[in-house]
Amino acid sequence: MKPKRADRKKGGNKGMIVLGTLGVAGVAYLASEEVRIMVDEALKDLGAAAEDFNDVSREFLEGIADMLVSSQKQEPWLLELATMKYPEYIPTLVMDLDKVILHLEHDSRSGWHVIKRPFADQFFKEICHYYEVVIFSDDVFPVALDIVTKWNLPVTGVLHRDFCKKKRNHYVKDISKLGRKLDKVLIIDHDTEAFKLQPENGVLIRPFDGDPNDSELIDLLDFLKAAATSNIDTRQFVAKFGGGDCDIGRRYLLHKQEQDNKVESRRSLGRVFTASQRPGFPTQPNPVGGGMGSFPR
Repeated sequence: MKPKRADRKKGGNKGMIVLGTLGVAGVAYLASEEVRIMVDEALKDLGAAAEDFNDVSREFLEGIADMLVSSQKQEPWLLELATMKYPEYIPTLVMDLDKVILHLEHDSRSGWHVIKRPFADQFFKEICHYYEVVIFSDDVFPVALDIVTKWNLPVTGVLHRDFCKKKRNHYVKDISKLGRKLDKVLIIDHDTEAFKLQPENGVLIRPFDGDPNDSELIDLLDFLKAAATSNIDTRQFVAKFGGGDCDIGRRYLLHKQEQDNKVESRRSLGRVFTASQRPGFPTQPNPVGGGMGSFPR
């Protein structure tokens, strides 16, 4: 029996060593800023690895599901343009809801509060004559549908979070599944990850946080109109003005102002030239020395 007591004592010593080691590590974590940073970074990396594993697992399962239904024709997410009496050549504008058209705030007393982005009414009133407008929100159903219905927005479709693919803390939107030609589609979002699958179609907009002086929508309006009427691939039109970053609308406005100034300069020159060529009798030359005495007799 004595050897067993020795083994039990030996096991107890090992437990004390482990606890002591953990205690020393804990003291080091609390006492050293460098140790705290190292541990925090390790935990972040571990969390990121777990998120990556979840994303990979989700994509793997979604891939299997797609393979199982691949034999069946997948219906597009939107109705055909002809079904809605739209011409085939009209482009499609896809827009996020929160932080793009409005700002959602939550208050513990009054609940959700919606702040409409400045110039939103004018934007939709004008843009619906150039595009088929679709709301593609990363909010849960039926938030977007309720707001679209309440505001009576001129849209042809409303998509929500279930149509997105989650990647880390982002929601990716695959516009290739809309049933539209990608050379006639633009997507406006506050997150570049949202259109990472089709980056050439994306136009980034600064997120709206409730600022009453915000002018992002009105700054984009002329650019979007020009893109719709350009008769070229909308992706090429975006690239022509430096790509779809937050300032593309303002770059286009500067370009438009330069072109307008050139046109006005040509018109002014034309008016001067036309005035100089007006028909009429030639004027009599001024006599030198004055009167008839200046001419020879």
